[in-house]
Amino acid sequence: MAEEDTIDVSELDPTAQAQEEDNVNYVDLPSFATKQAVVNRSFLRVLNIPENEAVGKSFSTTFVVVGSLLDSPDQKTETLPGDYTIVGVTSEDDAPFFYVPFIDLRGIGITNYPQVKVVVENQEVLASARRKIEAMGFITTSVVDTVSQIDSLFSTLRLLLAIVGLVAVTIAALGMFNTLTVSLLERTREVGFMKALGMKSHEIRDLFLTESLLMGIFGGLFGLLFGYVSGLGVNLLLSLVSWSQGGEYIDITYIPSELFTVVVILSLVVGIFTGYYPAKRATSISALNALRYE
Repeated sequence: MAEEDTIDVSELDPTAQAQEEDNVNYVDLPSFATKQAVVNRSFLRVLNIPENEAVGKSFSTTFVVVGSLLDSPDQKTETLPGDYTIVGVTSEDDAPFFYVPFIDLRGIGITNYPQVKVVVENQEVLASARRKIEAMGFITTSVVDTVSQIDSLFSTLRLLLAIVGLVAVTIAALGMFNTLTVSLLERTREVGFMKALGMKSHEIRDLFLTESLLMGIFGGLFGLLFGYVSGLGVNLLLSLVSWSQGGEYIDITYIPSELFTVVVILSLVVGIFTGYYPAKRATSISALNALRYE
């Protein structure tokens, strides 16, 4: 939009800006304010202050209070800039923020507050603390609730992934069975020659079972490698988005060490089951009929 097309609302209503300024109450921080703050790590990164050097550092801030925190919802209170000293760093690392004593805020006219954060000593007393607070008529939420919801979500995802994995294993087993059966039909004459040369039936069976086992193991290892590389790719894509927003590297891929053993064992089991019938069928082939084949 061109600059000449821009309309300043205050020019249409000369009293609008004056009314807004009249509703703003500029105050200074009270003399009894502690002017001490506990900040989080994200806040330190904004200030470019190392965490090990944060305590004792100062920063200047202004408080703007509006809405239901004041007695009058139309009123707005803004403090003059004041210096606060960092007295602690919290491990919370989401959006930049800092805590100040409530006495500082009460001194600038805040009489209400929308929520209160209660920190308990340990998880054992959490339930009793919530019951006492809820008995006063308040609604409580806890990180435990969020963790439970996340656990429920991941349990559902694990179930869905297990079903997908079961379907994939079934399809892979049918594919291996079909491949080995077709291979047996194409190698009937070869089986006849091996028997004619004195190869025992159990040796032919072991040959086909070995091929089936190798096919299963290499397929399982390839699937494990493919899953690992795919996970790294997802991590990279998410990290690129995070980096563009000033965030850090995101790693959502977790491959337990036991998974390697499970994959190898499962591959062996699938290889044995899919190769058993073709191997047994190969031992029953008559050398004479095989040599006359084709």
